[in-house]
Amino acid sequence: MIEYKIRTPFRIAAWFPALAFVIGGVAFIVLGLRAALSGPRSDAWAIILGIAISVPGLFFLRIGWTGRVPAFAEEYGLDGPGEVEESRSKARSQERLYE
Repeated sequence: MIEYKIRTPFRIAAWFPALAFVIGGVAFIVLGLRAALSGPRSDAWAIILGIAISVPGLFFLRIGWTGRVPAFAEEYGLDGPGEVEESRSKARSQERLYE
């Protein structure tokens, strides 16, 4: 898997949305489970919403922990194979590309 190394300020900045999304997602999951266990009415929407909120948080958590971002996120919006290869060669010269 091709990954790019990110600089320390961006790595630190990835922790803020990671913690916010994960804590918020876990809170929704807990609320949904409490509602499901407390009565006959099941609150599955809170559980689904909690999982949906937690997934981006786990992505940011991985970026903050490893300091690497997958190539699909870094190369999004480039217009073709030429620009992708140019971006990768520039990252190779700066020693920021893991292949």
